Amino acid sequence: MSRATASRAAGCVAVCAAVMALLPGPSVRGAGPATRPVPKAMESCAACHAAVVKKFLEHGMSRSVGRAEGITPGVVTNPSSKVRYEVSIEAYGPLLTAIFPDGGRRRQQLVGRIGAGIFDTSWVGAELDGSAVTARLFFAPVETLTGRGLALAPFELHPGSPALDLALTGACLTCHTRYRPDRLPGAAVPRVAPAGLPFPANHLGADAFEHFSALTCGACHGDADRHADIISGKVAAPEGDIGLRRLGKLPPGAQRDVCARCHLQGDVRIELTTGAVRGEAPLAGQIPVLVPRLALPEFRFVGQLERLALSACFKGSPAMTCTTCHQPHSGVAAQGVDSFDAACGRCHTVGPHHTTLTAREVTGDPARSRAGCVDCHVRRSAPFDLPHVRSADHFIRRRIQPPQLDVTHRQFADPEGELVLYDDGRLAPSLASPEGQRWQSGVLAMGLLPMLRLEEAARHFGKFPPPGSPAARQPAAPAGLTSLETHASFHTARGLVLMTRGALDGARAAFSDAIALDPHAVDARLSRARLALAAGDLPTVLRDTQAVIDAYPKAEQPWDLRVEVARRAGRPDLALSALDASTRLWPSNAKAWLQLSVLLQQRGDSERAQRARERARALSPALVAPAR
Repeated sequence: MSRATASRAAGCVAVCAAVMALLPGPSVRGAGPATRPVPKAMESCAACHAAVVKKFLEHGMSRSVGRAEGITPGVVTNPSSKVRYEVSIEAYGPLLTAIFPDGGRRRQQLVGRIGAGIFDTSWVGAELDGSAVTARLFFAPVETLTGRGLALAPFELHPGSPALDLALTGACLTCHTRYRPDRLPGAAVPRVAPAGLPFPANHLGADAFEHFSALTCGACHGDADRHADIISGKVAAPEGDIGLRRLGKLPPGAQRDVCARCHLQGDVRIELTTGAVRGEAPLAGQIPVLVPRLALPEFRFVGQLERLALSACFKGSPAMTCTTCHQPHSGVAAQGVDSFDAACGRCHTVGPHHTTLTAREVTGDPARSRAGCVDCHVRRSAPFDLPHVRSADHFIRRRIQPPQLDVTHRQFADPEGELVLYDDGRLAPSLASPEGQRWQSGVLAMGLLPMLRLEEAARHFGKFPPPGSPAARQPAAPAGLTSLETHASFHTARGLVLMTRGALDGARAAFSDAIALDPHAVDARLSRARLALAAGDLPTVLRDTQAVIDAYPKAEQPWDLRVEVARRAGRPDLALSALDASTRLWPSNAKAWLQLSVLLQQRGDSERAQRARERARALSPALVAPAR
C-alpha cells in the first residue's frame, strides 16, 4: 500500500527510540555511554552550541538507530507457533536461527539496532542464503528487554505472526533516522526514471545500518548545514531567515507537529507525503492518523500526543505544546521529576494539602518528588503494545485509574470500535465542507483496510467517483488537506477492497488509476496482473510483470506470476526460467524450490532437481513428501 501505513500500524513494531527517553518512570533503564564523540552531522552545531549538543548526546534520541552490537546470546520459543529462535555470536557477527516445528531452518545475520536500549532494543536481520548475506532486511522476532534479556518481539505475540518475514522498510525507520532509504547504495530503487522508493521495500542492502545515522539536531530544526552557511555568510538569505526552525517561535500547533512526526501513532497512520512535509500546513492533513473515538483505559507506547489531546490541560490551553513540560534536549531522567512538577505549578496552585491520599495509595509506588503531581496525575502503567515495561500515559487526569501491569497485548487500540481523524482543531474548518467530509471518508477507508474492516472501507470508498472515471483522479481536497485522488496508494487501497468484494472490473479500474498516476505503483501493477491472470488475460499479465521487471530487477514477485503464465501457455521451458529467476532473487521460498525440482525432474535433469528438492526440504521438511 505504498507508504500508507498499514505498515505503520502493523509493521512498525520496533519501539520508537525517539520516545524512549521522554517517558518518566520506566521499570528498568539502560545506561547510555558516559561520553560520546560528536557525530559528523552535528559537528557544525557543536561549533556554536557545544553545551546543547553535549546534553543531547545523553538523550535516547541520539541513539535511535545503529549497528547490531552488544547482543547477548540466548534462546526464545514462541509458545503458539513453536518456532524456536536461537541467537548466537559467530566470528562474522551475531546470528539468528529460526527452527520451525517441522525441522525447517532459516538464518539471518543481525546487522542493525533500533532503539536506545532504555526500555528495549529491536534487532534487524539480513536473510542468509547459505553463507551469503542477502540485501533484504527484516525485523527480528526477538528483542532485548533491558534488564530482562531476550524476549519475543511484540509482533511475534500476534496470531499468525510473520516470524522472520516482517519486512523492515524505509517507512518503518522514519522516526529513527532522517537518512533517505532511496539513497542507500544497496537499495532496490527503480532503474528507470522517474526515481522512486525501493521494491521490494525491504531490499535496502545488508550494509544499510552502516549508513544510517541516529537522530540529530536536524531532525527537529531542519537543515543545520544551511543554518551554518547562513550564519557564516557563505549563503545569502532573507532578513530573519537563519536557515532552520526556531521551534519556540512557531505557533503552538506547528510546534506540536514537529513532535507528532514520531509521537502520534494512533491505530493507523497514513503517509500522503512523497517528500518533505509542508511546514505551513497542519501535519494531520498530510499524515493523517486515526485514533479511537472513545478514550480507552489502555494506551499505546508511542501515542503521547493522542493521549495528551484527551486531557483537560490540553483542551483548556490552546498554547500548550510538548515543551510546556519537556526540555527537548534532555531525556526525562536528566530533566528530573521535580521539573515536571514545576511545570504543573505554572498553571496550577500546588499545595501539600490538596488531598489526603499519598502517592503510594494512588499509584502503588512511593512518591518520587515532594509535590507528587506527576506521580498521581500522569499514570505510569503498562502500554498494550509493549509487554513488560511501564511508561507514562499522557492522558493527564484529576483522578487516574490504578496502574496495570498485566494489560493484554494487542496490535490495535480498538480493533472494532469507531475511529476518528486526529485533529487539534486546525483542520476543522476544512473538514466541515462536503469535500472535507469526503476526504475524511477516504482516509478512514484507507485506514480500515489494514484492520481488515472491509465492509466499512468499501462504504467510505463508495463516496468517491467511480474508478476509471474522469473525476476519479481529479484533486478535490480543501486547503490544508493533501489530495487523496492524486495518490496512487489511495487507488491501490481502493482496488484491494473492491477485489475482496468481487467487484473485479472496479478493482481493475482502480489499479489502472494508480498506475496512471505513478508508473512505479508496483503493488497496483502486480494486483492488476493477478486479476488479469484469473481472467485468462495473459497479455496484460505479461505487460504488467514486464514493467515491474524492467523497473525493479531485484523483485521475484513478477517472476512468480510468470510461472503460472508459462504453465497456462504450455511452456515448461519458460516456467523453468521464471522459477530460476524467482529462487535466485528470493532463495527462502520453499514452494518455489519444490516447483523448480519438479520441472527439472520432468526435464530429466535429476541432479539439479535433487539439489532444488534439498533446498526446499531444508526450509520446510513438511512441504516435501519423502521420496519413494
